[in-house]
Amino acid sequence: MVSSRHYFVSSPYLASNPGEQFYMFTLIAAWLINVAGRPFTEPQEYDEPNATVSNILAELRALGVQVDFPPSRLKSGSGEHVCLVLDHLAEEALKRRGFTFTRFSHISAKETSFSQIAALLTAQRHMMAEEITLYTTDF
Repeated sequence: MVSSRHYFVSSPYLASNPGEQFYMFTLIAAWLINVAGRPFTEPQEYDEPNATVSNILAELRALGVQVDFPPSRLKSGSGEHVCLVLDHLAEEALKRRGFTFTRFSHISAKETSFSQIAALLTAQRHMMAEEITLYTTDF
């Protein structure tokens, strides 16, 4: 199980079983590809790694991402290229869901009443709760 936000940055998180880190990468990549609107079969733990990596990279290319590194860079399940692939797939999945990042808007306490600030914060909290519900219903 992914236990750190730095899990895919380097291999030491699973020195005893590096295959598990690769498998977690492939599962998350497959889920993101599906969320991005492309049908993709969930890889199995003992699938051939070269075939799995090739399939993930083919889907990445189909989404319009230029892949300019060798597939072998993904077989460790960690590192810069693994993070790059997950980042691109997450971006595509968010686009598919209609998610957009918005600029932070500063609210001046002098210009806004307490009730207006409370209403804005409540609306923002409800929007975040809806987005969280949207993303967790796929599990």
